[in-house]
Amino acid sequence: MQTQYLFLLLSAFASVLYASEVLAVTCTATPECASLGYKYSQEECPRGGLKCPTGDSYYCPTPRPKCNIGDIFYTDNTCVAAANHDSSKTVLGIVVYVNADGVGGQIMAPWWLDKNGNRSNSGVGMYWSTEYTDVLELPNMTSTTLAEADFDSCGNTDKIVAAGDADTYPAAWAARKYAPTTASSGKWCLPAAGVLRNIQKNWSAFPTVVNKVGGASNLGNYWLWFSSEFSGSGVWGTILNGSNLIYYDKYDSISVVPVLEF
Repeated sequence: MQTQYLFLLLSAFASVLYASEVLAVTCTATPECASLGYKYSQEECPRGGLKCPTGDSYYCPTPRPKCNIGDIFYTDNTCVAAANHDSSKTVLGIVVYVNADGVGGQIMAPWWLDKNGNRSNSGVGMYWSTEYTDVLELPNMTSTTLAEADFDSCGNTDKIVAAGDADTYPAAWAARKYAPTTASSGKWCLPAAGVLRNIQKNWSAFPTVVNKVGGASNLGNYWLWFSSEFSGSGVWGTILNGSNLIYYDKYDSISVVPVLEF
């Protein structure tokens, strides 16, 4: 009986040693997140993503792209430098502003709109508003310093269209009606002053890009509306190939070029 017990004990001990050897042989290093597809930051996954179990990176099926000013932006949510333009893809716009963290920004359509939100071959003049009313939700940008710091194109436009219909606020509604794709329908905006000022500062790079994507050749020669309000009677605007911002009466008739956040 003791002999049998000793045999069982030795067998169990041998099994433990064997299992330990197997574990030592089959154990591998934890895979890196990037090799598993977790290669984006949280900022690049604005609609949610899966966080890597062993790190701080994320996986998301449609990451928010990192682009540069002057890049061509396509409907497939990718962007490239103008020199690398892929004519087989459909152009959605030109990158005109990049967020401070380098992820996402705003693109500009390279042509004007008419009051119905349709692409136009020339600058169509329209009122910013048909009444002298201060849009209370909009902060008044009473200096160029304040105006140049305003990049909230779509936040501003949301407030304007909520304040009245297309008859009252033709410029903002023209931008909001623009729908070159189903996915972007209802998302285009009247540019904030800081965005168009940013285009001015980088304008030398834009004519070539605009021409490459079939945009309006004289886009820089027309005055454009901002969504940045000065007061109940005035709004900021500019000409893209200029060097400053101008205060306009809301009843002035100038043009609209829309932007889209990406």
